[in-house]
Amino acid sequence: MDPLNELPRRAMTAIVFDTLAYAEKLEAAGFTHEQAKGQAHALREIIDDQIATKQDLAALDASVSTRIAALDASVSARLSETKAELIKWYIGTMFAMTALVVGLVKLIH
Repeated sequence: MDPLNELPRRAMTAIVFDTLAYAEKLEAAGFTHEQAKGQAHALREIIDDQIATKQDLAALDASVSTRIAALDASVSARLSETKAELIKWYIGTMFAMTALVVGLVKLIH
C-alpha cells in the first residue's frame, strides 16, 4: 500500500482540502515523501484551526443574539428613565413659569 494513502481525506463544512493530492503534487515538485506528508498534515491542521464550521457560526449567532437582546432591554430601560425625567422636568418648569408669570402679574397690578 502506498504510504500517501495513509493521509486523511477530510471534508470540512466550509472547505475541502485533499491532503493526498497536495502531497502528491509536492512530491512531483521534488519534495521527499516525508516532506510532502509533513507539509500536507501541517496545512490540514492550519486549515482546521482557521476555518469556521457551521457549529462555530451557530454558537456565534446565539451569543450575538443574546447580547443584542440584553442591549435592547438596557436601552429600553434607559429610554423609559429618560422619558420620565424629561416629563418631570417639563412639568416642573411649567409650574415654575406659571408661578413666575402669576407673580409678575400681581407685581404689576
